[in-house]
Amino acid sequence: MNNEIHVCYALNDISGNYTKFAGTSLCSLYENTKSHIVAHILHDDTLTEDNKSKLIALTEHYGQEIRFYNILLNPSIRDFIAPLEQIYSPGGQGMLYRFAMGALLPSDVERVIYLDADTIVHMDIAKLWNVDMENAIVAAVPDSVMAMMPQDLAPPVVKNGLVQQDKYFNSGVMLMDMKFLREHQHITDDVIAFLLQDEAYLEYPDQDFLNCICAKSCLFLPIEYNLLVNLARLQNMYNGEAIIHYAGGALRLDTKDTFDTLFWHYLCKTPWQNEFASMRSLSELAQNCRELADGADLLKLLLRKPERLIFGSPTLASKVETFLSGTFYDSGEDETTNLQCGNIFDVFFSLPADKRILIVISKHFNVLKKMFEGIGLKEGSDFVDGYLLTLPEKKAADFSDSKIIGRY
Repeated sequence: MNNEIHVCYALNDISGNYTKFAGTSLCSLYENTKSHIVAHILHDDTLTEDNKSKLIALTEHYGQEIRFYNILLNPSIRDFIAPLEQIYSPGGQGMLYRFAMGALLPSDVERVIYLDADTIVHMDIAKLWNVDMENAIVAAVPDSVMAMMPQDLAPPVVKNGLVQQDKYFNSGVMLMDMKFLREHQHITDDVIAFLLQDEAYLEYPDQDFLNCICAKSCLFLPIEYNLLVNLARLQNMYNGEAIIHYAGGALRLDTKDTFDTLFWHYLCKTPWQNEFASMRSLSELAQNCRELADGADLLKLLLRKPERLIFGSPTLASKVETFLSGTFYDSGEDETTNLQCGNIFDVFFSLPADKRILIVISKHFNVLKKMFEGIGLKEGSDFVDGYLLTLPEKKAADFSDSKIIGRY
C-alpha cells in the first residue's frame, strides 16, 4: 500500500448550501494529518463552479489533492440514477452515490475512507487508514443510537431480522475494501432492487443496504471513529480526538457547546467563512427576537394586573419608573445584603387575587423566589422577575434564571 490516503465524499447540493459542510470536513481532515490525502468527490450537476473552486482552493492551500467525478458522465451510473429519481427525493440522492465508487475511482485505489459531509475529522485520519481490516469488506462503528432504540423503532432491516441490532453500523464513516465494490459490478442494480422491496427501506437506504450486504464481513471499530454528537451530548462522551458526526441535525449555533464550537472553528478556516458570519448574525437576531417576545409577554401580564407592588432595589426600580406605575417597597439591598420584606405581604394579600401582581426588581431574584414560593405564591401569576425591564437592549439573555427569560 502506498503512502496516499484516499477519502471519498458524495455530494448532491440542490440548494447550493451543502458543499460547505464537505469543505469544512475536508479542512478538519487536512488540519490534523501530515499524510498525503487524495480526496475523491462524487457529485452531480448540482455542484456549482463556485463551490467546486472553493474546494480546490482549500485543498491547494494545504498542499493536498482533490479529484472530481460527475456521476452523470458515466453511462452505467447514469442508468442507476434514472430509476433512483423515481423512488427517492432528489435532495437525498447523494448518500447513494457512494455505490458508484467501484466504477469511478482509479483501479489502483485499494481501499477508501468514505465520510459523510457532516463529519469533523478531529484526529489524524492515518489512524483509521492503517487499521488492519482482517479481510473484512468494511470497517465501521456500531450505531449506538440505533442500539438504544426499542425494537419497534429500530431500522427496518433489524426489525426484519436481517441484521442484529447490536451489530448495525453507522455508514457515515467507513473504511471500505475497493476490491469488493469492483467485483460486484451490479451493486447499483442491487441497491435499486433492495429499495423497491419495502418502502420502509427508504428511511436509511444506503445504511440499511450496506448493513445487509456486509453483515457477515464487517470489522467493528471503536466509537472514536464515528462519534455521534446527539449521543455524545447526552452522555458527555467527548474527551479528545475523534471523528465527530453531526447526524440527525445535531449542528446548531450554540457558541457555548463544545461540538458546535469545534465545527465553527474549522468552517472559519475555509473559503465559506463569510457564511459563518452571516449565520451568527441570524442567530443573534433570533435571540434578540426571543428577548423582545419575552419582554412583550411580561408587559402584557402587567397590563392585566393594575394593582402592582414593586419590590427590590431603589436604584434598579428608578430605571422603570417612567413607564411602570405601582407602589414601591424597598428591599434594603442597596445598603445591605439582608433583604427586608416589611409589610409587603400584608398589602399584597389584601388586594383582589385576579388584579394583584408583585414585580421583583432585584439582583437576588432566585433567593426571593424561594421565599415567595414558600408561602404559596406562583411565579408568572403572583410575582414576576422585573429585572428584564431594567436591562439594556440585547442584554436580557444574560439573565436566564427566571422562567420568563429562560424558557427558551
